[in-house]
Amino acid sequence: MTDAFLASLPAFKKLPAEALAELSRKLILRNYRKGEPIFAENSPADAVYLLRAGLIKAVKYSPSSELSSMEIIGPRQLFGMIAVMDNKPYPVSAIPIAACEAYRIPAKIFAALLAEYPDFSKQVYSSVGDHLRQAQALRALSAETVERRIAHILLVLSESMGKILLIRREDIAELAGCSPETAIRTLIAFRKKGIISSGWKRVTILDPLRLKKMTQSE
Repeated sequence: MTDAFLASLPAFKKLPAEALAELSRKLILRNYRKGEPIFAENSPADAVYLLRAGLIKAVKYSPSSELSSMEIIGPRQLFGMIAVMDNKPYPVSAIPIAACEAYRIPAKIFAALLAEYPDFSKQVYSSVGDHLRQAQALRALSAETVERRIAHILLVLSESMGKILLIRREDIAELAGCSPETAIRTLIAFRKKGIISSGWKRVTILDPLRLKKMTQSE
């Protein structure tokens, strides 16, 4: 039986029906608690993961043990594939910032799909490019204002979650590298400007163009 969630995703739509059905039988769906590593930096890359629900941050430790967020991973996104494709250890740790569900695709199965199905491979490489661009953007924003960092995070989340983001303000603060109080003040300012509306564990983006403009250098 084919997994309907897999069948709805651009990369897996490229697979023949038989291959998709076989993959559906082999995948393992696992629940992870907040803060429970899905994989750790420098551990062997033995699988690629697909986030079904929840939110994950990809983080890296500096030589001085300082933690920095490298990427935000939302639902419907593959992650861990760069290390598997390069046959190298995972370069980051994947940490849920909320309880999540993720499929585990063993490295051998993923490599076989890449080798056998060019259209699937093309879609995966496009996804890799998106991951690299996001990581570069986050690094560039690390020295920017909190307002600009939070605007960027909201835009990134909207790409996978849509305009209604089911996320706590504390989680936004964690991703932006600021205190919850600072994140709350920033979100209130956005709300007063008509850029977002917010409620209990929910942020709705009303004006994505203004958010995008905030992230751009003047």
